[in-house]
Amino acid sequence: QQGEILSETPLHPIPEEMTYDEYQDMNRRMNIGIGLAFIPIPGIVHRYAGEKKTAKKLSYITLAGLVAFAASSGNEERKWSESDYELFILNEGLDNETRYEKIPIEIAGNDSITYKLNQVYKKVSHTGGNPYLGLIGFVAVFGSYYYDIFHGLKKIHDKREAVRFKYGKQLKYSLRPTYDPLASKAKLNLDFYF
Repeated sequence: QQGEILSETPLHPIPEEMTYDEYQDMNRRMNIGIGLAFIPIPGIVHRYAGEKKTAKKLSYITLAGLVAFAASSGNEERKWSESDYELFILNEGLDNETRYEKIPIEIAGNDSITYKLNQVYKKVSHTGGNPYLGLIGFVAVFGSYYYDIFHGLKKIHDKREAVRFKYGKQLKYSLRPTYDPLASKAKLNLDFYF
């Protein structure tokens, strides 16, 4: 019988003085941290690393960045520009309304006037908002995201290393159970260190 692909890590003896937090730190996986980095939830990698306060701060920074980004957007208003000439209007009152200035260029006789038509465009004016707030919001959101990923993965690595170093120095033996699925044999290896 072969082992399951997604089976848990085999149970090894745990030192008496190891705390549950150290046990959790030792068993956090980097690949799970990397997988969590693809979920756009602020502070998720730090939360997995056991850094709840940092995760909460990153959530608040991201929320503040989104508020700043929203506050930076103002109202956009489109108005027809003023003209000194008479206007010729096509599709008046519709969405595709087009306006032209009738600029006289030639007068022939008493009644015949030739006009040049220049299209008039709506002027866009922005009111309210501040582009610097948008920049601050952008930096806060993406900065906290990247900090969460890179610093969170480093925290996972550092905590694992600290626990392994602390208890690796104390162990004078190791017990390694192995299973050979091809030979259908189970083995128990006991190593002593002097």
